[in-house]
Amino acid sequence: MTMLTLPGGTIEGLAENGYLSFLSVPYAAPVTPARRFLAPQPVEPWSGIRDATKLGPVCPQIATYGPVGRNATSGLAHGINFLTLNIRTPSLDGAAPVLVWVHGGGYAVGSANEPILQSGAFAASGIVEVTVNYRLGALGFLHIPGQPDNRGLLDLLAALNWVRDNIASFGGDPERVTFAGRSAGGFAVAAVMAMPAAQGLFARAMPQSGASTAIATMVDAPKLTARMCAALGTSPEGLVNIPINDLLVAQRDLCNQSYEHHDFDRDGAAAMLGVPFVPIIDGITLLEHPETAAAAGRTARVPMMIGCTSAEYLTHSSVLPAELDYAGAAGLLHERVRPLDLTGGGIVERYRAALPGHSPHGIWRAVAGDLVFQNPASRFARLCSAHQPVWKYLYGPIAADETGAAHGAELGAVWYRDGMDLSRQPERQRVTDPDFADQVHEIWRAFIAGAVPDDWPRFSADNQVVLHVAQGAVGVEADMFAARLGLWQRP
Repeated sequence: MTMLTLPGGTIEGLAENGYLSFLSVPYAAPVTPARRFLAPQPVEPWSGIRDATKLGPVCPQIATYGPVGRNATSGLAHGINFLTLNIRTPSLDGAAPVLVWVHGGGYAVGSANEPILQSGAFAASGIVEVTVNYRLGALGFLHIPGQPDNRGLLDLLAALNWVRDNIASFGGDPERVTFAGRSAGGFAVAAVMAMPAAQGLFARAMPQSGASTAIATMVDAPKLTARMCAALGTSPEGLVNIPINDLLVAQRDLCNQSYEHHDFDRDGAAAMLGVPFVPIIDGITLLEHPETAAAAGRTARVPMMIGCTSAEYLTHSSVLPAELDYAGAAGLLHERVRPLDLTGGGIVERYRAALPGHSPHGIWRAVAGDLVFQNPASRFARLCSAHQPVWKYLYGPIAADETGAAHGAELGAVWYRDGMDLSRQPERQRVTDPDFADQVHEIWRAFIAGAVPDDWPRFSADNQVVLHVAQGAVGVEADMFAARLGLWQRP
């Protein structure tokens, strides 16, 4: 066992697999009923020695968002003391680069305690790794009059501040922090990059599988509040007194409604994604859309690595009817593209012309995958590249009918460690080629440490190239998904 004293008290971690682990270390006070909708509060000091050898509770949640959401939902114990970090370090001495990782889950499910993130892969390769739990769903993102907005993002800021102040005790360099995440974790990274309070808290950024995909305005955010109030039979002021289980049931039902029945009039821009609990441009914590900030050079001006998988909507399409035709695909997409002043029929017609070999299922996968993941990543990369170094990657093979690497497929390889127990990885993300996984992990590790492959050119509006990371071949190619942005021009 290994002891370490922090401002809040002494913790005890453990040595395993050649690195040291300190699990469920608090970066803020427990989320008691009275604090559910407050900004994160300072760590409460403890007496004695705090056990940091085991994973603690995660943010309360109920499965939602269809098969993808069910896969991402945590089955671990919930609790109030979940504003915590899992820290793994190669050594308490020195000043190693630091990775701060934000988990995905549509801002409503998931945790930093899932088995896929417990490999210690980065600690084993010389990086101090930190995975973050934060408030999700209504706890983190529901607009409640009189309470701070974007509480989930404020949690992430609190975690980054804690890392800045304490990571040297774990052998990490606070001047070399990479802020990264995948899916909603990547969306959150892009949003935090646009928050004035985040300036100086990290030196590199890695949004993966998307960027600023779903951002609510103060026109749309109160609509979700009204839906929650109607579901719970209370007023906005009464939301603070709702039992947590009732709040979670209403949250699940609203998430399912938005995900299964997209409605622009009801949800605003969130209809594109079907995820209702999202960051809000409140004029206080988040002043503007991340893309607006990026265009003006007001996002964190740090080197950025950004990218997606080659078939982001493959798993999502498992819920489609088997007999889907092009008209049916257009109908399913119509409400999702209305926020962009487009129609389902119009966007399907454009994609059919551009991708003539695609079936109706393939067209739906292409349009939805581009809308939610590829387009935001490409736009954010273009906008940021005018002000800072940007490298873009694509993970997985280009296969017929948008059937390459599904959303999240890269996670097992990114978090692969030689000698790890592969049975701890979900089957959909399980490594089957350790040599390729080593290659993938090394690309991520090198960026965190301050390097990129020698032959990987920077991405820009004039040089739209990606590092295509696929089994059997890794190399630079023209970015076919950035080129598809042209299909989305308003009529």
